[in-house]
Amino acid sequence: MEGLGRQNNLEKTIAAGIHGTPELRPDEKRRYLGFFRERVIQAVTFKQIKTKAGLEAMKKALEDPRGIELLVHQDARGVAMPLIVLARRQGLDFTIVSNPNFKGGVAVALVAKDAVDIPQVMSERE
Repeated sequence: MEGLGRQNNLEKTIAAGIHGTPELRPDEKRRYLGFFRERVIQAVTFKQIKTKAGLEAMKKALEDPRGIELLVHQDARGVAMPLIVLARRQGLDFTIVSNPNFKGGVAVALVAKDAVDIPQVMSERE
């Protein structure tokens, strides 16, 4: 019986070597520009970032002391430039992200180092 357990572990190790380490909730990470939803302070879609309400929501979120990084989808760089400038003035890092596997419409997100209790971010209203 013990040999079966080792075989199973061996198979797991080989599968991890071939396919990479299994990820927790990969769909959630694809939706929020590579981060878990529990770390998102605010996120807006491509449509929302082009509106005054969307920009204001992100500007207000940048004031949150828990924020550590502003994530900007590469296709939203131009419209998000005022947010990037504001983030840099406040000493926050920003990252332009691109991944063809991202899904959903999140254009910009502010994330925290640890989990935050935000019931609903703007991007979830669409």
